[in-house]
Amino acid sequence: MRNIIRHLVLLAAGAFLAGIIAIVLLDEIVMPYLVDTPSVQVPDLKGLSAPEASARLNDAGLKVTIGDSLHHETVPADAVVDQDPSVGQLVKEGRRVVLTVSKGPRYYEAPDVRRVSLREARLQLEGNQLKVGQILYRSSDALPEGAIVEQSPPPGAQLALGSSVDLWVSNGSLAALKRVPNLIGLSIGVVEDTLRKYEMRIGHIAKRIDEQKRVGTVLTQSPPSGQRIARHSRIDLVVSAAAPPPEPDAFDNWEEP
Repeated sequence: MRNIIRHLVLLAAGAFLAGIIAIVLLDEIVMPYLVDTPSVQVPDLKGLSAPEASARLNDAGLKVTIGDSLHHETVPADAVVDQDPSVGQLVKEGRRVVLTVSKGPRYYEAPDVRRVSLREARLQLEGNQLKVGQILYRSSDALPEGAIVEQSPPPGAQLALGSSVDLWVSNGSLAALKRVPNLIGLSIGVVEDTLRKYEMRIGHIAKRIDEQKRVGTVLTQSPPSGQRIARHSRIDLVVSAAAPPPEPDAFDNWEEP
């Protein structure tokens, strides 16, 4: 007896649900095509806020339904990303237009890469859709050479897709000798910042004519790259210079008496 009642209840519930679906289909799909209802053109709603899109649809004699929402890197939060039916399509008046709304850009959490190697820090950042920004060096008595001492933005910061995180790498203890970077081929305009990143300074700058190189390009350095020297040591440079213009010939200005 109980099984019969259970079956009857399920049948009644199914019939009720089928009736609701039939009414919705009849109201939203079938009737608009059976009744002589004028057609209207679907307006362009992309980029509008949901209230603005709703008002524009109302003016056009259409209804609105908010569908999915998704993260979007360029469309601000609560603005329309997509619509169905599409722009310019002719539909019956009273038809519903489904809007997909933006959640704004997705943010990614900066991982804590302190105390790990530069290679591991790069892998962790790339795994969180971020990238390494500036790499600077700082002496540290607490961390071995090559370990990350500090990062900016700090761990836990919420960053947009592809944002950069600057890293300070341990350059060994304060007393340890530092490896000289390769400066040859760099412009003299960037050398000072490069040396500062390695806790070094510019020393004497000499010039040498070299028409094969752009003016101000580093040709040689002393000490050479790879050598280890004390912190805050100075690096002497030779940079390219242009040849001076030729002096005018004395006979060019000679006039016959």
